[in-house]
Amino acid sequence: MDNNHVWNHLVSVAESEITFTLNDVKRMIDFNPTEQIFYMQSLFLPLAYNWMMDLGSFYKYSLLPKSYFEAHSIQYGWKALKTNYNLSMKNYKEGIRFLEICDIATKRDLKTKEANEALRILLELGQSWIADFEKMIINNEPNSDIKNVHENSSSKKLTLTDDLTNIGQAVEPMIEPKYVEPIEPKSEKSVSQNNNLEQESASNMNQELVQDSEKLGEMNVREQINPFVDFMHQYDLTTADYSKIFDEHTKKIEYSIDTNINQKIIDELSNSPRSIIITGNAGDGKTRICRNVYDQLVDEPFEGWPESGIEEITYKDYKIRIIKDLSELRDEVIVSELKKMQETLHDAHHKLYFLIAANEGKLTHTLIKYPELKDLKNHVVPQFMSPNKEIKETEQVKVYNLLYASSSVYAEKIIEEWNKEVNWDICGTCSSRNKCIIYDNHNALNNSVTPKRMMRMYKSLDMNGKHMTMRELLIHLAYTQTGGMTCRNIHEASNSEAINELAKKSYYENFFGNNLRPEIFEEINGIQEFKSLDPGYISDSLIDDYILNGDLSNQDKTKESHSNLFKEGIDVENGAYYEEVKMYRSNINGDNVNGVELMNKWFPRLRRKYYFEYKDNKKVEQLIPYRHRHEFIGILHKGKIEHSTKIKLVDGLNTFFAKRMVYSPSNQLYVASDSLLVHQIIGIDQIDFVIQEKNEDIDQASTLLYLKIKDVELEINLVTFEYLMRLSNGGMLNVLREHVEILLNSFRNRLIPMKKQNEDILQILKFDYSQGAFVLETIEIKSSDDIENDEIDLDDDY
Repeated sequence: MDNNHVWNHLVSVAESEITFTLNDVKRMIDFNPTEQIFYMQSLFLPLAYNWMMDLGSFYKYSLLPKSYFEAHSIQYGWKALKTNYNLSMKNYKEGIRFLEICDIATKRDLKTKEANEALRILLELGQSWIADFEKMIINNEPNSDIKNVHENSSSKKLTLTDDLTNIGQAVEPMIEPKYVEPIEPKSEKSVSQNNNLEQESASNMNQELVQDSEKLGEMNVREQINPFVDFMHQYDLTTADYSKIFDEHTKKIEYSIDTNINQKIIDELSNSPRSIIITGNAGDGKTRICRNVYDQLVDEPFEGWPESGIEEITYKDYKIRIIKDLSELRDEVIVSELKKMQETLHDAHHKLYFLIAANEGKLTHTLIKYPELKDLKNHVVPQFMSPNKEIKETEQVKVYNLLYASSSVYAEKIIEEWNKEVNWDICGTCSSRNKCIIYDNHNALNNSVTPKRMMRMYKSLDMNGKHMTMRELLIHLAYTQTGGMTCRNIHEASNSEAINELAKKSYYENFFGNNLRPEIFEEINGIQEFKSLDPGYISDSLIDDYILNGDLSNQDKTKESHSNLFKEGIDVENGAYYEEVKMYRSNINGDNVNGVELMNKWFPRLRRKYYFEYKDNKKVEQLIPYRHRHEFIGILHKGKIEHSTKIKLVDGLNTFFAKRMVYSPSNQLYVASDSLLVHQIIGIDQIDFVIQEKNEDIDQASTLLYLKIKDVELEINLVTFEYLMRLSNGGMLNVLREHVEILLNSFRNRLIPMKKQNEDILQILKFDYSQGAFVLETIEIKSSDDIENDEIDLDDDY
């Protein structure tokens, strides 16, 4: 088929206001290949959309929304053509390559070779489409099963009733132009008869169009397979093969999560290069960053890491040597590479920089073991001591430790990226959507409240110094949204019992690993911490009363919120909870047996739902074991601590040091021993309270509060804050004590030597009955000589 014919057809389908001939495009590619790829993309988008329409009509499949064939989402639409519409593998691969070239054009200027490749692909795809469909339209074969939905650009378009838009498609049926014989002038009567016939014909046509639209509506609502759910399913640890979650096994990156530290490293290597070492746990994304650097700075597509694990690339006028995992190399290779890196430190005119992903322990051991690496050690090791801080040595080599990236920051990015509507448009036309707990979970995570509550859970990990790797977050959040299920599992749930079982896969049950074998997640750092935060097992009388009796409230606002939360929805078994509450209230089975069953079955689930979805931020904190978490988060968020909170922290320290309730009228810190001897007294104005600043460049949130007295520092995380605040309010010393005892005793022991003890004065804490607490008492100590002198003075007076 002639390329010009294919090109003209693509241009006519695109209906662009500005058009170019094929020869024009070929000529302009030589001058500006990047601009031409965007013009070719404007032809590719309607080509893909119309191809989907033809295939859907041919196979009687429901049609995808047009949003799948827009520039920002075409990759999903093209993938759906293969998975849902039986597009040939050859055409699919060609389309993917075309989209890759389009993506390259958004990052850098294209080469002429790449633009010509894209043009070749576009013409081949257009030829395949025309060969399959347009031939039958041209020949007007009446027996063909293929119904074309294209029109010539000159043909008038008819749109079905607006009701069609409610099922996600606007269909434009084709009106075939036919030859009409010349008509003789007619009488008024015949004209009137003709008008009546035309009106009747038009009425019949409209009726047929409406019937067609109803049939199409029924056809559109069918069982759908969402490719994005399949993507999330690859993170399901219950499956036999989940190797795609490892970057080493992935050539093409799909649905990537952009991080600030990733972009910072790319910017440094491309604009003001220096050697960079990335450390962190397995799964933190070290190899992915190395891969992203390659994709950004190299023109050729990534074909996988070489067997050596070392790739040297050229960018501008210098080279970057990428070592994707130093720990995988033999010791002699590691030493050799580190020596090369060390040599660049002494060569001001070198044109070689290193990007090394390394385990901190392995790297430190090597630097210490081999004396010949002393200079490099002096540049690297201090950065482990001062994590992510700029020091003098970082001018030539910088260490980025991914352990200090906050889990909550990455979790927020994942939830936001995964729940974009473009990933879920296909679910809107699925016949199983009303029983699909996966789609229901998406809708919950796409509202304004639930993701923020989930972030508090992840932030609790950060504030306690716990760390989840990127891989662990992906695994955990994928299970949270899908419960380990796929679209096919949803479609197979045909009876009411199976559908009710889907309710157990609601996101708030999945988040805490409920209904899942414990060994599945036992090795994922942070999961046990989440279980300790599970609101399902914490009873609050007011909240429990709301869950049970909120629908009986005399306040309309309370009744409405209760109904919105618990009356309807897949996760509450479509009204089953309300029915069982009615049975409980009517005491059908006697002796309140239903009450026990109701509590065991529903209350843990509904407390979790209440925590994630109830609008009042302070009330939901009653379902968390940390009574002061809300205040601690507020301090970190505002970057400010109130004076009253400072006083409470000092009171808590006084109580811990003395192991007694201490009263300090001037809010002083008494550095006391267990024997109630006060070694030092520190005024509250001598204590600095410093809030850790967030560092967005390395995805680090504010998670700590520091209490500083001169050079002595106490790091206060969430547990320490909770413990001291409880002590100040009369809490028991043994609650949470095992988490903080060593830290606080060490802080006290470092404070004691700060001041030399006055041998003539003894300060102790003594119980004061009027205060009901221990108060400071000063005792003056006199030597025997002083006593004798006092006696002589007394005699002289007489």
